[in-house]
Amino acid sequence: MFPNLFTAPLRIIELFSDPFRYTVPPYQRRYSWTTKEAGQLLDDIFLAIGDGDELAEADYFLGAILLTDAGAQAEWRNGLPRTPRTLEIVDGQQRLITLTILIAVLRDLAQQDGLPWSAKLDGLINVTGNPVGATSRLQLRGCDNDVIGLCVAAAQGRRAEPDGDSLEPSAEAILEVRDHFLAELQGLSPAERWKLADYLLTRCHAVVIVANDIDHGHRMFSVLNDRGRPLARKDIIKAEVLSGLRPEIAETMLALWNATERRLGEEFDAFFSHLRVIEGKGRLPIIAGIRAVREQAGGSERFMTNLFLPASEAFEMICRGIHEGAPESAEITRRLRYLKWLGSSEWVPPTMKWLTRYRANPAEILRFLELMERFSFALRLLCIGAGKRAARFSGVMSAIDDGTLFDADLSPCKLTADEQRHITYNLRNLHERHPQTCKLVLLRLNDELAGAPQNLDPADWTVEHVLPQSPGRNGQWRQWFPDNDEREYLTQSLGNLVLVRRTQNDKASNQDFARKKAIYFKYAQGEMPALTREVQEAEVWTPVQVREREERFLRILAHIWQLDLSALLDRSGEVNSFTARRRRAVSSA
Repeated sequence: MFPNLFTAPLRIIELFSDPFRYTVPPYQRRYSWTTKEAGQLLDDIFLAIGDGDELAEADYFLGAILLTDAGAQAEWRNGLPRTPRTLEIVDGQQRLITLTILIAVLRDLAQQDGLPWSAKLDGLINVTGNPVGATSRLQLRGCDNDVIGLCVAAAQGRRAEPDGDSLEPSAEAILEVRDHFLAELQGLSPAERWKLADYLLTRCHAVVIVANDIDHGHRMFSVLNDRGRPLARKDIIKAEVLSGLRPEIAETMLALWNATERRLGEEFDAFFSHLRVIEGKGRLPIIAGIRAVREQAGGSERFMTNLFLPASEAFEMICRGIHEGAPESAEITRRLRYLKWLGSSEWVPPTMKWLTRYRANPAEILRFLELMERFSFALRLLCIGAGKRAARFSGVMSAIDDGTLFDADLSPCKLTADEQRHITYNLRNLHERHPQTCKLVLLRLNDELAGAPQNLDPADWTVEHVLPQSPGRNGQWRQWFPDNDEREYLTQSLGNLVLVRRTQNDKASNQDFARKKAIYFKYAQGEMPALTREVQEAEVWTPVQVREREERFLRILAHIWQLDLSALLDRSGEVNSFTARRRRAVSSA
């Protein structure tokens, strides 16, 4: 049913048999169950068994166990593989460790009683065939692996108790759970213990899910583990990168990693997403992509020094939207803010790439951000989708590499004649076509009109039509705009739009001009946008004012974004020809 997943309900006896062998990957948290959680599991199983001859519950569900087996998915398509597989545990580590401890304790007690089924239990938690003897089916990390192997999985005759003063908390927890189970089960008769063991192995089951890669496993974990903290990609990447460092630099790099994570906060995962795109691995899932980037960089140390650290500094500047310490800093900050208005992130990877290369050259940073602002807003004015925008920015990264970014003929930021015409067409009624883009264009115009950034938050403002979209039949607006075609055309004109807060917009609605102005300024909160403030000085609002205002706005946009808007600048001829066409169409009809 799911081509990239093996799913099956398996009994514990099947879960602890071939082909299953388990390893806990470095990104996983250590064993953290206490005797409370482990004791609750045992109590629940006892309740399911019941006191009499009849079982209280026919079976007991232990939840989902999520595993990954990279590169061997074909072996799972027809059921369980025949050959043993070592699988990484994505979700279910605490349960699998606890079950291993419980089975080991039942085996030890059966061995003390001289019962033959102790060997069967030993074969579940240990696998043979190793030259040096049995090996635990479940492999942990560090001290935990020693404890689970020597103090739990190993039979009592081979057991070695560690020095308790040197144990880590996770290893201590394993031993405490072992001793708790031993104390709980020693008071049972051999028949009662066998009943528990038989129920555990044949009646307790879990749904096992085997994914073919960690990215797929991560997505599944986020869905399944709704009560725990979702496993973060950054934790997986951190463990894999830092484990590949030389010991003499590992501590320093760990400190740098942790400091970067604190500074980036919630954006840390997004940083890796952008980094893989920069390095040409954007088609891969994030974790697999960063693995490939690390290999491409030549290992963990070069990845950290040549990519991670400089790229994270660039990304931090983007996230903060602030540049400091140079004459160009104010302009750099302003351009970053305009880009951040866009909400989407397709412009981020090429910007990170450029900032990483030219972090010591503010003039080059400003030059690039001016180009990115023009290009990013031009793509929005084209009203194309995110996929097409991402493809265009992929071309920007290629141009950074081959040196053609600022080439007048070869730059991917150059707009074709058809694109210029399409932008011109969309600007005729931009709010109707794309309200969010229209608002951002007005905010950008507003800063130019104010002569300095007003630092308005796009979320606080809405677009208001001064000439209403549906004016009353006998009101002032019909007198000022008597021609239906011209009124319809100018209603959507940039020259007819202002920025107001939502409460002002709701109150103004279809009011006459004097009432609208009163609302704009009576209910104003904080600084009034320059774009709206200039309306206060107008006594009337007629086609002449709207066309003059639109022409002024278009000239500003043409200048700051290097757009060819000549077809729109002759407003009188444009409106007249539009009106004539509409009248001819009506007459023909």
